Amino acid sequence: MDKDRDSNKIEKEDNVAELAKAEKTEMSSGFSQLKIDDNALTKEEKAKLDEAQQVVAKRSGKNKRAWNIAMFFLNVGIIVGILLYTLFTNDFTPLSQINLNIEWFFVAFLLYIVAFLFDAWSAAYLLKKNCGKYRFILSMKATMCGRYYDAVTPLATGGQPFQMTYLSQRDVPSAAALSVPMARLFFQQLTWIILSAICLIIASVDKTFNVVVSIASAIGFILAFFMMATTLFLSISKKTGKVLVVKTLKLLQKMKIVKNYEKQYQRVMKYVEDYQSIMTNYVKSPKDFFFMTITTFIRDILVYCIPFFVYCMFSEFDPSMFVKMTVMGVLIDLASSYTPLPGGSGAMELSFSAMFATYFNGGELFWALIVWRFFSYYSYLIFGFGMVTYDFLYGNRKYKWQKVEQSLQLESKKFKDNQIALFRSQRAYRRKRQLRRS
Repeated sequence: MDKDRDSNKIEKEDNVAELAKAEKTEMSSGFSQLKIDDNALTKEEKAKLDEAQQVVAKRSGKNKRAWNIAMFFLNVGIIVGILLYTLFTNDFTPLSQINLNIEWFFVAFLLYIVAFLFDAWSAAYLLKKNCGKYRFILSMKATMCGRYYDAVTPLATGGQPFQMTYLSQRDVPSAAALSVPMARLFFQQLTWIILSAICLIIASVDKTFNVVVSIASAIGFILAFFMMATTLFLSISKKTGKVLVVKTLKLLQKMKIVKNYEKQYQRVMKYVEDYQSIMTNYVKSPKDFFFMTITTFIRDILVYCIPFFVYCMFSEFDPSMFVKMTVMGVLIDLASSYTPLPGGSGAMELSFSAMFATYFNGGELFWALIVWRFFSYYSYLIFGFGMVTYDFLYGNRKYKWQKVEQSLQLESKKFKDNQIALFRSQRAYRRKRQLRRS
């Protein structure tokens, strides 16, 4: 019995030592990654997770951090440029001299929070379908950090790999960690195309929208629709799709646009196969398809109606402007969606200024731009950076200690059960001996 207790104590000390070693390694690295159980993964899942981890690691390197800082100052420079332009072309109005309806800012902030909760809820729902648990807090953290990486990478390409890595680090099964971000991307693209089409139809009927931004948004819609239609075609017709991919990549290779043909071919076909498997799963479950589509659509509406409440801050509440302002928010995003800079830097600000110039007086346009950009971009940088920093400094270590604590509790329970079983067997043996003697 003493021997068992000593061995159990040694195992506990080994676990604590391993954790301390891992913690020391984490503190010396630029990006903390929890250990993933590679033995539980298939070759295909290992390849996908490795690719996602490489993307995240690259985004966390010194060069990428410098790039992110440079992009932040670029955004600041753009805002300063617009401020100077406003100063020289209009009678600039200090914020203290503007009669603000501040209550509408809080309404806009509330909508921002509700939209984020819808975003997190869709991830929690997918985790429930795949793992049997909602894990809402984990979904919120993954969503916020994913939005942050989308905000600091060109064309918002960093969020999905980060979410895959983040979920796999938090004991989410590898298949779910890979499929949940892909499924969310599918529904985001689907609802984005539907909402954009509706807004473009409205803009084509109403000729009061800015012509340049309307044309740019139409081009953005065509590109987005072409990409989604191409992916759908490749998913439905795999034989024809493979031929099309091969010919396109070879042409791009001859044009010196694609350098590594094999690598790009494998990447495209993996994306298509993932897309096809997600489509197949949700076609089999109309309830899930409907729920995810409605949830994502509501989230988009909440985000794009924020410009209306920004307008209410500087003017007055006018319900007749709701649809117009919401459509303008969608058109601005469409017009800037393929700007190869993080957060659509430059294009977003210019599109907003062009669209809303006739609805704000003098210096009000600049302050309205600042408020709107906070909800559409800066908030993701602030909250996301805070979440990433929290995990780096404390969250990851806390999670590791919790895992060790759970492991020790499980070992203690097993040890206790073993001791109880041993005591009962010895007691039964003594009773048998006493009965034999008597």
